[in-house]
Amino acid sequence: MIFFTRKQKLFLVGFAVFYLFLLIVYKFRSARDPGSFFFDPEEGYRPEYSLKRLDESLEYLQPYNQSFNDPTHPARNFTTSADDATICVGVVTVKRPLEQKISTTVASILDNLSEKERDTITVHVLFALTSPTEHPDYNQPWLPNVVDRVLTYDQFDVKFSTLRRLEEKKDVKHKSLIDYHLSLKSCYEDTQAPWIMMLEDDVVAQRNWYNHTMQSVKTIQSWRERGLIKNWLYVRLFYTEKFLGWNSENWLLYTACSVGIIATVAVICIQTRRSIRPLQGILNNSFIGVVCFGCIPLLIILYFLAGRVTMLPLKPGIHLMNSHGCCSQALMFPRENVPALIDYLGQARYARPLAVDSAIERMADANGLDRLAIVPSQMQHVGAASYKENRKQYQLKGPHPVQGAHGVWSMGFEKAYEL
Repeated sequence: MIFFTRKQKLFLVGFAVFYLFLLIVYKFRSARDPGSFFFDPEEGYRPEYSLKRLDESLEYLQPYNQSFNDPTHPARNFTTSADDATICVGVVTVKRPLEQKISTTVASILDNLSEKERDTITVHVLFALTSPTEHPDYNQPWLPNVVDRVLTYDQFDVKFSTLRRLEEKKDVKHKSLIDYHLSLKSCYEDTQAPWIMMLEDDVVAQRNWYNHTMQSVKTIQSWRERGLIKNWLYVRLFYTEKFLGWNSENWLLYTACSVGIIATVAVICIQTRRSIRPLQGILNNSFIGVVCFGCIPLLIILYFLAGRVTMLPLKPGIHLMNSHGCCSQALMFPRENVPALIDYLGQARYARPLAVDSAIERMADANGLDRLAIVPSQMQHVGAASYKENRKQYQLKGPHPVQGAHGVWSMGFEKAYEL
């Protein structure tokens, strides 16, 4: 049985109070960290900035959502020259099970652009249905007034019988590969844009995404020219923190670091006992054992419980993200690597179907291409449902009107930008 001196007891009581204080602190600090034990879904998925952007996007569309021509808001269809475009934005839209977000997706990338900036962007929207008129937005006035090219399957060399069969079977993975391939090919073949940005139809952009993104790709290109990074496939404009937690494949590293910390504390305690005489009565072997195998492990456990995003947050800027990046909501590709991706996706649809993002990652790994991400996210996923959730029925539940497909959500986006 271990008996503690008065000073040892005071230390342990002080440690207990300090530990309780840390528990309270991280209960609040980690509420938005999906990899944390303290994660609070109600707080983590609380939309703030995205709600503001949705409202602003709808307001932007109002003048264009008229059946008559407004001379102060001229129609945009085909007005951006294919040769002048800096960015071709490809959006694949399908009929969503709950609500359609294609209008706010397109509006949010355009509403804060200057006229000069707007003239550098061409927007291609593919209505990925064999009967496009079934899409609620297909006949909306805003579409030809805002979008540069409205695409349907009629404009591509595809087999309608195959597409109908995939629709009937609800084979989302297989059909998504075909749709992404067609949209990417449209941007590459019909424009000379050096950058191709592929968006899903349920995202919303932050106000200054254009300047921030263009500055980021210039930085990436300079890194490439200086040999700081390898050839790269894309820069990610959206990521979710859900997959950036403590990864099980790194358990050996985490264990080694933990053991190293405990050993370091033990050595410090022993050396301190030898060099500082007044502490010899406190730092006896049994007390050092309690500190090293009780107090320190508790702090290490709390460190991991608090979550990686909380303890090791990504600094604003550009980061290498060759693994654990999710998903395909918003990716920007340099033109030179797009042909290889088009060919790969064209072949992938005949093999065992993969999700689009998985197919892209596999192609990048096979060719040794880096993938990067802009932190914080430039886009937010505001869709109410995602096929990756593998849910038989999609239901919008919870206290918030936007739920990011029940988890495909950027926690940082909501706090990174001013309302």
